[in-house]
Amino acid sequence: SDWLCDQMRLVDHDSLAPYRTRILLAMGAVTIALLVPFAINHLVQERWIVACALFLIIVLTYVNVRAVARRRSPPIPAAWLLLPFVAGITAAVMTQGVPGVLWSYPVVVYAYFVLTRRVALLSSIAILGYVSALAAALIEIPLALRLFATLLLTIIMINIVLNVIADLHRKLENQALTDPLTGAYNRRFMEKVLEALVARAERHPLVASVLMIDIDHFKRVNDRFGHDHGDLVLKRVVDVVASRMRRSDRLFRWGGEEFLVLLEGADLDGASLVAEEIRRSVEAADILPEQPVTVSIGVGQYRAGQDVDGWTRTADVALYEAKAGGRNRVVQATLRKAEPSVCQ
Repeated sequence: SDWLCDQMRLVDHDSLAPYRTRILLAMGAVTIALLVPFAINHLVQERWIVACALFLIIVLTYVNVRAVARRRSPPIPAAWLLLPFVAGITAAVMTQGVPGVLWSYPVVVYAYFVLTRRVALLSSIAILGYVSALAAALIEIPLALRLFATLLLTIIMINIVLNVIADLHRKLENQALTDPLTGAYNRRFMEKVLEALVARAERHPLVASVLMIDIDHFKRVNDRFGHDHGDLVLKRVVDVVASRMRRSDRLFRWGGEEFLVLLEGADLDGASLVAEEIRRSVEAADILPEQPVTVSIGVGQYRAGQDVDGWTRTADVALYEAKAGGRNRVVQATLRKAEPSVCQ
């Protein structure tokens, strides 16, 4: 059941979205190239309905391909293009019988490449039911059952493949956003998140604070126990910090043994309470059996007009004061102008 739930969640992860424009352009060009000969053949054979349906698909597809090639948004939603496709299948089944049914397979594949996953899934199920019923009514029930089974298998296989792609895409995204050692978000992603918050603050009031966390005497840990134990300390401290965070909070690795926690919706006093809880939790945790591990924390609240550097610098200066004051403590940033941190 857990595996099935995970597979269903992947439906909302549209891994093809960044490439949709290229897909529309490529598949549109291929669709036109393949359908033109069939449209001409049906025209020569005087199958007017099928020929008209194919020419309509070609024209609508060309309009979208032309727009995409000029770097414009497709004027015709991709979902609407399924309507003439289905109309073409209907006309083909009515005039040709079994050969007309075969068009349902490329149409289903087409849907998954040009539509979002959820819309494509709903559309393919609708096409499955409609074409199977059409085959049962106009051809024969045994063929309709075979069509239903094979088309359903095609839909299942497409979704399995796309789920694998979505899972790989999600893992690659996580690798690009996180620190490989600790699992915390990396500094590059932190800068993007904070810049987005500050930009939003220009339009709406922002209440948010950051905690600048530094592991006390971390160099001594490396010198005494080695870098393997140092890495273990980093990971365990991250685990302790993460256990004291809300789901909406984010933990970033600032660099070395320093970390930054973003607390949206928390003012200076509220963030200080969280910081104190984190400090106590790290101190009480059994991280190294032969040496206590503690952290110093500087707390800085966003002030209107600050940029990202100014905001984080206030917390960094507060961190320096915490370390200069004896370490293993929490210090709030003051409203005076922040000076660059020189803490070691």
